[in-house]
Amino acid sequence: MKPVPLWWRILSYVMAALFAICVALQYNDPDPIRWMAMYGATMIVAIVMPSKKRLIPLSYLIAAVSLVWAAVLFAGIWGKMGFSDLWLKMSEKGGAVEEGRECGGLTIVGVWSIASALFRSRRA
Repeated sequence: MKPVPLWWRILSYVMAALFAICVALQYNDPDPIRWMAMYGATMIVAIVMPSKKRLIPLSYLIAAVSLVWAAVLFAGIWGKMGFSDLWLKMSEKGGAVEEGRECGGLTIVGVWSIASALFRSRRA
């Protein structure tokens, strides 16, 4: 097995910092606990994964939950908004824009979690 390269360690820590910011931004959300839990779990895995392989199953679990959740949100907003609406004020499109942004965040969590677990499983 190949060792974990420095660039991947740095990328993991940068992603962990970004997920920490996501946790902090959820503080004033109407339903902060579930979002803080999702981003917080992903942050912890991003911090630990470069040095410990034992969190690979948790990373896959986070990916599965986040991608299923994103798919459910996406099904609810399909046809109600366009991609460019994500940059508009929420008041212009209602709750669909918020759900679209949440769907994007969950997709980022899912893609990062899968990529991280796959990359780490191939390293020492």
